[in-house]
Amino acid sequence: MTPTVQVPACVFVTVLLLGGPASMTAQDRPRAIRRSDVVFMYDNPKLYETYGCTALGWAGRADAGHIARAHAKGVRQFSCSVGFLTEFRRVIDFSDDYLDAACRNFAGKPFIVPWLWDHKHKGQPAWWWCTNSPLYRKYLDARLVEVMKAKPDGLHIDDYRGTSGCVTWLSGCFCRHCLAGFRKYLAEHVAKDKLTALGIKDLGSFDYRKFLLARGVTPADYKKRRSRLPLAKEFHHFHVMAATQVVAEYYRRAKALRGAELSLSVNSGLGDPQAIVIAPHLSYFCCEVGHGAATRRVPDGPVSIYKLADGLNRPVASTASGHDWAFIAENKLPGLVRTWTALSYAFGHTLMAPHRQWCYTKAKGTHWYAGPTEAYAPLHRFIRTNAALLDDYEAVAPVAVIYDNAARRAGRGRIRVICTDLARANVPFRVLVAGDDWLAYRLKATDLAGARAVVAPKGVQLNGDQGKLLDRAAQQGKLVPWPDKAALEKLIGTPVAVKGAKGVWAVPRAVPGDQSRPVVIHLLNRNYDKDADAMVVQKNLTLRLSRDLFAGRKFTAATAHAPKAKPVKLTVASDAKTTTIAIPSLELWTMIELK
Repeated sequence: MTPTVQVPACVFVTVLLLGGPASMTAQDRPRAIRRSDVVFMYDNPKLYETYGCTALGWAGRADAGHIARAHAKGVRQFSCSVGFLTEFRRVIDFSDDYLDAACRNFAGKPFIVPWLWDHKHKGQPAWWWCTNSPLYRKYLDARLVEVMKAKPDGLHIDDYRGTSGCVTWLSGCFCRHCLAGFRKYLAEHVAKDKLTALGIKDLGSFDYRKFLLARGVTPADYKKRRSRLPLAKEFHHFHVMAATQVVAEYYRRAKALRGAELSLSVNSGLGDPQAIVIAPHLSYFCCEVGHGAATRRVPDGPVSIYKLADGLNRPVASTASGHDWAFIAENKLPGLVRTWTALSYAFGHTLMAPHRQWCYTKAKGTHWYAGPTEAYAPLHRFIRTNAALLDDYEAVAPVAVIYDNAARRAGRGRIRVICTDLARANVPFRVLVAGDDWLAYRLKATDLAGARAVVAPKGVQLNGDQGKLLDRAAQQGKLVPWPDKAALEKLIGTPVAVKGAKGVWAVPRAVPGDQSRPVVIHLLNRNYDKDADAMVVQKNLTLRLSRDLFAGRKFTAATAHAPKAKPVKLTVASDAKTTTIAIPSLELWTMIELK
């Protein structure tokens, strides 16, 4: 059933797909962001050519002439942004009744966006707006009309979760619009006998907040008790699906206004199940990903994000968190940031060029980091120069790691540590996504058939056809319950090994089905000197690769491509089982081209 929420005729209409998703081809969408693209988060025409910018992913100026000039300078994909939470000034100016567009917590009071605590407009703080409010949707529609007049190539939505983003964190939303929407949801998706058992006989007058208050729930203890309260699961599900469909309908409306195809990106860091519900509707993620700058180490956390994005078949144009950039700005660490860039491209995604970044700390609030061009631009020019070794390439991966969205919603099935362990051991792997009633992705038999080993995190319990595929892998002796590393080694051996140095990652990539293209091995040096903000150069390394990784291909030539260096021919030796390459030196990142 697809109930329609009625809103004023001038506003986009949201169709709530609140039941289980049908089988979709969400995995099969073509890429909007190429693997060699240089993406700007914030617009800066003076630096387009300096960096080799090919995409504007976040805050592009909504002006047709400006976009045309960007195209003339090589920017292929120019997106303009609408912020679902950050445009509080515009909303206050839009209507004197702006508080009718604000979310309400369980106490019935509006609340602010926590990270915008230091912002004010006309004496008002940055209220958290409700995407279920007809007034707020009217504002969003007006903004979309304005933005699409500029004829951008893409639409970006910041804080796209809208109201659903405050449910578990800030005890929202109990505004009159959300309560009305939840009544409709209950009428159409919850069995009458369940409602009757809870004492709910008349949905027409049902008020979920009053229902909980009558049961002794207070504003002081609501957050602590929320997940265990009657109808809590349904209330959360309602909000998540409603917010997702607001975005889906907003995108359809944008394409109609634009009169042409349009990419869609959102700021979603893929770090939890709710963050990826939107994936089937997206062209790519343009988002904040935590990089742990304060540890002063080369991060490994983003690996699981990039691998999950591959499983969703959605590119990631990432930036670090506001706290990360505040630390970089305070301590002046461009060398550490360069490791983030190399990591992202080696794993098939992009870190947005750090020429200007939003910083945030609780003490300072919003402030900014202007990255030094001389430190960053040459690395991005290196990427553009070697586009042919990045575009169309996919991970060579004999190991499949299962991501189970239902398990993650229940606090089980974590893949981050698995991804980190495999990357550190130079075990090539990919992530396969098993969806649920939130996420319209499904495991495919063809995906599992190509894996020599299937790693299942603790807590994965797939049902239906997806469960049968996992059972089949177990029957074939391919299923590895983590952390049984010995069982994994029995199945795959040692496909990749780096000798002569510790802390060097090797990431093999190839163009599927095209043996005329070279294989590329990305070597990442993780030996970072935090005092010098520089890499400790590694000398005289040996890379050994199993030939069965590449269907037995024999390589006779190898070339090393590294930033700030000319291509260098390397010594290659092959026998019946392995290919061995000698690498004289590794500074930050080297792409080894094998033919």
